[in-house]
Amino acid sequence: MRPVGLALIALAALIPLFWFAPLAASRDPVALFSQYLGTAALIVMGINQFLATRVPGLELVFGPLDRIYVLHKWLGIIAMVGLGLHDIIDADMDGLRGGPLADAAEDIGEVSLYGLLILVLASVITFIPYHLWKWSHRLIGVFFFMGAFHYFFIEKPFANADPLGLYVSAFCVLGLVSYVWMSVLRPLAPRGHAYKVASVRHINGLTEVLLEPTGRGLKHVAGQFAFLSVKGGGLTEEHPFTLSAAPRDDRSLRFTIKDLGDYTSRLYRELKEGMEATVSGPYGNFSMPSGRDPQVWVAAGVGITPFLAFAQSLKHRESGPIKLYYCVRERGDIPYVADLQHLAEETGKLELMIVNSLEGVRLTPERIVEDLKGDLRNAHVFFCGPAPLRKTLKSSLVVKGLRASRFHFEEFQMRTGIGLGRLAVWLWDRGIYAIEKRRAEKTQPAE
Repeated sequence: MRPVGLALIALAALIPLFWFAPLAASRDPVALFSQYLGTAALIVMGINQFLATRVPGLELVFGPLDRIYVLHKWLGIIAMVGLGLHDIIDADMDGLRGGPLADAAEDIGEVSLYGLLILVLASVITFIPYHLWKWSHRLIGVFFFMGAFHYFFIEKPFANADPLGLYVSAFCVLGLVSYVWMSVLRPLAPRGHAYKVASVRHINGLTEVLLEPTGRGLKHVAGQFAFLSVKGGGLTEEHPFTLSAAPRDDRSLRFTIKDLGDYTSRLYRELKEGMEATVSGPYGNFSMPSGRDPQVWVAAGVGITPFLAFAQSLKHRESGPIKLYYCVRERGDIPYVADLQHLAEETGKLELMIVNSLEGVRLTPERIVEDLKGDLRNAHVFFCGPAPLRKTLKSSLVVKGLRASRFHFEEFQMRTGIGLGRLAVWLWDRGIYAIEKRRAEKTQPAE
């Protein structure tokens, strides 16, 4: 996420204080603070609806799209905290007269609050199936509309036509327009680039898809991802996948997709040569740097996909020495090893190392430091894989001398929780510990 984007969001939520502060002299400050929390939450939700549109230019301000999805999740959580506090802290003020819709706005605000709370919780409970989550997620715009209705017609110490009222209204309109665009207009508008499926290959639980353009085609750089939609076979829903081949002159594309859920399982079964597809993008900023500094690539499982594109692009660019650690759990053939070994021999820049946990081999920060002969300060580390391994490697390598800005990664899972699972395990462990402790105290003989 880019600091400028975060700063703009924070500024947008804080600006209403400029108008709220003078009102504190004549109004109940506690109630006024509650009203500020409600308006700030609306502003954040309006921005969040806009972030979901994927309009051009968002990545320049807020960072790569995979980071925008993380920002989208946390902004939703922050907005819900603000709305929850607004509901808990009494916002009623003496001397205010509401219009004919004030009572209805109060009731609709309650429905909006609890509806949004349920949907935000559903977003961070990751065991809910993706298709159910995505369907329910579309209702957020409906509850946002109800929240905006609550704001427009509720009793408040300023008018909708005042500067403060117009300011907050602008973000309500931004959110509503974004929702209408995403839910109604965008599905009707032609989008993306038209392709046809040239070939489908199954490799150890992976589906390799080669697409040929039927029009101009998509232009990308190695390491980016795009949204794929296929006509027929129940595959029309858009899903993001990394492009696993370097850019080609004919703008053909390759995706390598692991069977991990409902959609990818259908893709594995139903995708056939000749089917029509639409590709939207590209997105992301997971790309190789220029220069001859040493590089380390760490791929875990299907996280090899961006590095396949990286390795192919080495034939056409200058780079320093590269060490690729491919972490797998395979008993048979390991996908793409032959291709990577061939590219390593052809370019002379790439050293491939297989880290197979079934053989008792684990990748450690110490091994990376040793293989680099301690030259971490000048190295770039690229990682694509599960978050726990990423966090372990990054924290250890930074301590050992790697510059944090030179640890590059892609969000392997765009839909993530907030640690509820870890919290539940911790609470369970603490509960079991307390029970066992009490039992031990009861059975201990008295002195």
